Amino acid sequence: MTPSPHSRRWIIGLLVLSTVTLMISGCASRRDRSAAAKVDPTHTPEREVVSFATSAPETPTLLPEPAAPSPTPVSLPPTSTLVPLPPTPTPTPAPTLPPRSENENPLTGLQVDDPTVLQRRPVHVRVGNDPGARPQVGLSDADLVYEEVVEWWVTRFTAIYLSRAPEMVAPIRSARLLNTQLTQQFDAALVNSGGSDGVRWELSQLPIVNLDEYFWPQPFFYRENEGWQTRLAVNVIGAHQLMEREEMVAEVPLRGFVFSDEPMGGDPAVTISIPYPKRTSQTEWRYDPDSGRYLRWVSGEPLVDFVSNQQISAANVIIYYAEHLPTEIVEDSNGATSIRIVVNGEGRAQVFRDGLVIEGLWRSDGAQTPEFVFPNGERIPLKRGNSWIEVVPTDYEVLVE
Repeated sequence: MTPSPHSRRWIIGLLVLSTVTLMISGCASRRDRSAAAKVDPTHTPEREVVSFATSAPETPTLLPEPAAPSPTPVSLPPTSTLVPLPPTPTPTPAPTLPPRSENENPLTGLQVDDPTVLQRRPVHVRVGNDPGARPQVGLSDADLVYEEVVEWWVTRFTAIYLSRAPEMVAPIRSARLLNTQLTQQFDAALVNSGGSDGVRWELSQLPIVNLDEYFWPQPFFYRENEGWQTRLAVNVIGAHQLMEREEMVAEVPLRGFVFSDEPMGGDPAVTISIPYPKRTSQTEWRYDPDSGRYLRWVSGEPLVDFVSNQQISAANVIIYYAEHLPTEIVEDSNGATSIRIVVNGEGRAQVFRDGLVIEGLWRSDGAQTPEFVFPNGERIPLKRGNSWIEVVPTDYEVLVE
C-alpha cells in the first residue's frame, strides 16, 4: 500500500527529529567526557614523599608534631634507690663563677691550645650500640655523648666533637627523631648514614647541616676486615674540610655548661644502674675513686674503646628524664616504629660527679645547649671533663647504690 503525501511528510519529520536528538545526546556525552578529563585548577595535590633507600617496607605516615612541654617547673619524685637516700637539700645560691676564658671548652671546662677550634661548628656523629657494633671507635675523644632508646629494644649514641676531630669514629648508624632537636640545640653538623623516610623528611625541613652519607660520601670510608655492622666509619677532620669547601662553616658561640672543681652538695652515689633494654643495652656506671671518674659497663661487660682498649669513662653522668612518644614512622623491615623523644622544655635531671648525685632540672628552649639547674634555679656546676647524658623515659627507675 502506497502512503499518502501527508503520511510521507509525517514519517520524514519523525526521522529528522530522531537524528537531531541523537546528535545532541552525543555532543553532550563528549562534553561530559572532556570536562572529566580536565584537571580542576583549584585542586591542590598531596605532597609527594620521596622514597629513599631504607629497610622500611613502605613509606610511613608521620604523626603531627607534639606540642612543646609546658615550661611550668615540675615536682621531683624521690630518687629510686637500692638504699633509700634523703632528698638533696636546696642549696644556698651558688657563688659567682669566673667568666669563661677564650681557651676554655664550653662543653668540658678544659683548656685547649688553639681557641679557634671552640668557635667551629660541633660535629654530631651517630654511633651504633647494638651488641654487634661493639667495641666502638672514637667515643673516648668525644666532649659529650648522648644515649637514647631506639625502637624500644636497643640504645644508640650521638657523640659530639668540638675540641677534637678524630680521623676515625665508628660504626656509623642512621639518624633518629632525637636529632631534629639536638642538632639545633648545638647548631651542629649531623653525621649519619641515612634514616627512615619519615626521619629524613623531618630533617630536610630544618635549617641544619645534615651530612648524610648518601648525599655527602666524601668523609665516610669502610674499615678493613670488618663486617657490615662495624665497617662504616667517618673522618671528622674530613667532615670539617667538606664543610669548608661547601661553605657550611659558621662560628657557633655555644652557651655550654658551668664548671667547678668541687661539687655543690649531693648524696653518695657509687653505682648507677639504668634499665635500658636488658638483652642489648642495660647500662651501669661505677665510680672509681682513684681516677675520680665513672666507668661504663653494658650488659655486665666493660665498654671499651677499640683503639685504646681502655674502658669508657666520664667525669659527669647526667640522667635526662624526657617524654617518649610513639609514632607510626617505620624504622626496619620488622615494622618497628620510631620514638619521638622530647628534649626541649623542662624536666627532671640527676647530675652525678665525684661519687655524688645532685637532684635538679634540665631546661632547653631548643635554640641553645641545655642548662642543668638546682630546684631554686641556680645552675649546677659540672666537673671538668667529658660528660655522658643518658636520656631515659620519665617512668624509668634509675637505681643509685
